[in-house]
Amino acid sequence: MSCPHVTGIAALIRAAHPAWTPAAIKSALMTSSALFDNTKRLIRDSFTSLPANAFAIGAGHVNPSAAFDPGLVYDVGFDDYISFLCSLNYTKKHIHILTRKAISCTNLSSPGDLNYPSFSVVFKPHNLVRATRRSVTNVGGAASVYEIAVESPPNVNIIVEPRTLAFTKQNEKATYTVRFESKIASDNKSKRHRGFGQILWKCVKGGTQVVRSPVAIAWKDK
Repeated sequence: MSCPHVTGIAALIRAAHPAWTPAAIKSALMTSSALFDNTKRLIRDSFTSLPANAFAIGAGHVNPSAAFDPGLVYDVGFDDYISFLCSLNYTKKHIHILTRKAISCTNLSSPGDLNYPSFSVVFKPHNLVRATRRSVTNVGGAASVYEIAVESPPNVNIIVEPRTLAFTKQNEKATYTVRFESKIASDNKSKRHRGFGQILWKCVKGGTQVVRSPVAIAWKDK
């Protein structure tokens, strides 16, 4: 039943913000979602009875009221999707089938560079540092300031620069970089080889929003 519920909420957001793109609406739903149930406790995985991670609940439990005023959104345009397809090694023929346009993959990037409101990182023994960039658009108060807060998984350092984003008008964009540093070559102590955290932008001026992005980390031996 999650699909019709979320679809209905997305339609309401679209009615309230007709200029928002589908990516902006999706971002608003994800970054404003909740990790706590109606008893104020962390949502639990029905299979393990442990606090649910991003693989179990995604970004969290949707919060319609918060999604109408998320503060910041991660927007994605046509060129962003083309770069994403190129990073997945789609051929010109495949991309033409999808877009009906002649596209040349010139600016190669990694799939993790898509301006998505979550982060997925895979470490390998020969690559223990990963870096990416994100861009956010201010859809909240015209004058607002956000400060970073990071909850890193065990054995990982997450470094975000800059640590403060200041906006003077609506629809203004700001870019930040994220650096993921693994402290170990592989997660041999865990059979699942994964960890979870989150990156939060907290509004300290011009609002009270908390823009939360889930982080999923995996280690591979090869």
